[in-house]
Parts: sequence; structure tokens; C-alpha cells
Amino acid sequence: MKIFELFSDKKNGFKITLVAFLLIFVFSPRLTLAQTLSLLVEYIGAGTDYETPAYILQSQDKEDKEPVIMIVAGIHGDEIAGIKAAEYLKDNLEIEKGTLIIIPQANILACKKRVRNYPPEVNLNRVYPGNLQGNEIEKLAYEIFNLAKKYDIDMLIDLHESIEFYRKNPQNYGQTIVIDSNDDYLFQLSSFLAEEMNADIVEEEHKYQVLVDPIPGSTAYSAYYQLGIPALTFETCKKLPLSFRIEEHRKLIETILLNGKLISLKK
Repeated sequence: MKIFELFSDKKNGFKITLVAFLLIFVFSPRLTLAQTLSLLVEYIGAGTDYETPAYILQSQDKEDKEPVIMIVAGIHGDEIAGIKAAEYLKDNLEIEKGTLIIIPQANILACKKRVRNYPPEVNLNRVYPGNLQGNEIEKLAYEIFNLAKKYDIDMLIDLHESIEFYRKNPQNYGQTIVIDSNDDYLFQLSSFLAEEMNADIVEEEHKYQVLVDPIPGSTAYSAYYQLGIPALTFETCKKLPLSFRIEEHRKLIETILLNGKLISLKK
């Protein structure tokens, strides 16, 4: 069984086994020969100040377009590590099968200004699924969500950062994998990923933990409750060096994709 066959039964409550995931993790090769890559670019907010690219990477094999995974970064413009990691990934992944959608700078004006929200009073991560008739940020959320529906995505990963370690202050989410439901599969998957991410971390407060915290209006919340797909939010802590945080975002994505035999990495 391939890993992303596990994500295919969206309408039946993610009837998946962690055992299959673990078997694939142990026995799948780390790198494989890449097929010819197809790269498409679609623009969210086209013709507006918020116009930002979404990169669609996929195998050119017409029979191998699934599963479809969406990675979103730059929801908050001052959370640099996820943005940098997403930019790196879209330039350095070779798709073996399936489709990978990468949005490196979801709120591109906030990213350019290096601020959390732009405009300051509207948080993009609280207005999903958006509103085509709403304000500029609600329209942006609508278009991102519409892209997810257009490609019928099978999983969503939202990359974020926090100003403090969750273990120090639970008001902040640094070093967590946040899920919006304690659904058995989603909890097992995120727990497995946390264990993998923690394997090389020595400092206890730097280790990741799974946080079940439904956040209405967030990207992951809407993907889970409205699209019925596995979704998670990955949070690093800004108190750690930027280079380390970028690597952590890359590692999370690569762990999921490599062990699903979806990608290889350019040397």
C-alpha cells in the first residue's frame, strides 16, 4: 500500500492505518529517479495588489496526477522560515507522481512588508473559506480555497512561526504541530511526524508536540471541516536560528513526500 492511498478515502473518515505509514517509512528508498516535471503557475488575486503565484508541480504521466498536496506559506508575512522553505521546495523537488501545489507568499503584501497581517486589522488565517464579495483579504482567502477545491486536494499543510515556545507559554505555538480535530488518523499522523522531527533535537523545549486546537477561519480548519481532508499547521519558534527553522520546514514536507514516494530531491 502506498502512503497516499491512505488519504484517498476522504468521505469515510480517513480510514487509514498508521502501520502502513510506518512500513513505507522504513522500506521506501530515500531518493528515486525523477520523471519529467511539469510546472504550471496560477495566480491568486490576479490583477490586484495581492496577486501571488501558486506553483503546481506534477508528473507528466497523465495517469499519475494524484494525490494532490497543497503547501501554504506566507499567510503571515513576518513568518520567514516557511516562506523560504516553500521557495526552496518549489525549485528543488522532482515529482515522481501526484501533484504538489506550493503557495510561498499567500499574503504577498504582508510578506513584502515583513508584517504579520496586511492590512494590519485583518488576519488572513481567520477568514477562510473567504468571501468573493468581501474585503480584499476575504477575497484572497476565497481564491486560495477555490484553488484547493479546483484541484480536489487530498492534504493541506500550512507553514507558520511563533514568537515563543509553546512549552514556555501556551499562548504561543512555537514548536508544535497543530491539528483541528482529535480524529484518530490525524492525531496518529501528526504524532508520528512530531516523533520524526524530534529525533535529532536535544533541548526538551525545542521539541515538537501535537496540539489539538480547532481554530475557526484558519486554512487548516477550513480544509478539514469543509473539504474533509487531513490538514495540519506546522509551527517553529522564532527564537531558534532562521537557518535551522528553514531546515525544519523543509524536513517536515520532505518527510511526508519522500516516504510517500512522490518526490526526489535535486542534487
